[in-house]
Amino acid sequence: MNVCFLINQVAPGGAPTLLLDIVKQTNDPQVTYTVCVIEGDRSLVKEFEDAGATVVDFDASFKFDPRAILRMARFFRRNDFDVLHAHLPYSQTLGRLLGSLGGCGTIVSTQHNVPENYHPITRTFERITRPIDAKTVAVSEGVERAFTGDSARYESGQDRQWCTIYNGIDVESFNRKVDQADPEMVRDRWDVSADFVYLNISRYVDAKSQIDLITAMDEVAHKDVHLFIIGWGELEQQLKQEVFDRELTDLVTVTGKVPTVHEYYALADVFVSSSVFEGMPIAHLEAMAAGLPVVATDIPGVNEVVGEGENGLLVPPERPEKLARAMLDVRASESRQQWGETSLRRVHEQFSIDQTVQTHLTLYRELLDE
Repeated sequence: MNVCFLINQVAPGGAPTLLLDIVKQTNDPQVTYTVCVIEGDRSLVKEFEDAGATVVDFDASFKFDPRAILRMARFFRRNDFDVLHAHLPYSQTLGRLLGSLGGCGTIVSTQHNVPENYHPITRTFERITRPIDAKTVAVSEGVERAFTGDSARYESGQDRQWCTIYNGIDVESFNRKVDQADPEMVRDRWDVSADFVYLNISRYVDAKSQIDLITAMDEVAHKDVHLFIIGWGELEQQLKQEVFDRELTDLVTVTGKVPTVHEYYALADVFVSSSVFEGMPIAHLEAMAAGLPVVATDIPGVNEVVGEGENGLLVPPERPEKLARAMLDVRASESRQQWGETSLRRVHEQFSIDQTVQTHLTLYRELLDE
């Protein structure tokens, strides 16, 4: 079975990390993967190639670059794939049109976030072309409900256009890397001596709302705590300026992109998130695989991962004062270690990459048999 993944870019995190884990964890020699990249960050290309995937770069200079679209059209005419699986709305619009014109009969798309997270024009094109899908997948029931008002986890034989297949990670591998990481490297690198460390890992974009997290640290502020905000994106300088303006430079570090994250998870006591939109956040799953309790916003997708009072605390989005209170509460809670243990057990039972891989392959084979 020849599967083609089409995606905007392959930066670390989110959808690209999920696809990389799927390629790595597929043990069926009858399945081959081609990963097609349209534009943007190409950081994970070598990792995809090392995992056995063929990587094709359409080298677009901007959205709907006509030269790149022409390259894509030729590519799909000349190559025969059993399944074309498009990720994220821009790729889905182009993949559905060019894939179907090129003769690909089985097109699948995955929605990784709620529709409100996308630009109205992008959202409109995605919606118009969606009937071309043989199946539309959501990464969480919250995402599926946001699009359709209803949701159901995938089961073979379902007579539905939509289904939910949870994101997953390689829990054992990630946990082992965190155990083997040296947290003192982080302390030395950033000259941090605080006893208690909060950690946020996500892109620096509006949907992640890290300004709320920095605002919350104004109330959490204590000489024995520190917050690391790890990621990349167009808001990096704005976040750093916010930290400076609030005179929190001793308590908050906006790192930018880092080579590896395992040592930060090893150092952290609590993972914290201020997002206003998510789908099924990989970073939250990584935090759980690291055995951390999670303080996060009560939004679709996240509230399927974090159980209030089970493996962390949930707060309303865009309420930094409530986020601060939860951060203080989890620090003081006698249940913190138990919540971390529940995180690890829960991610292993419900969000392992093996389940994600097998469910996707079952879906592909079912669609090809129809």
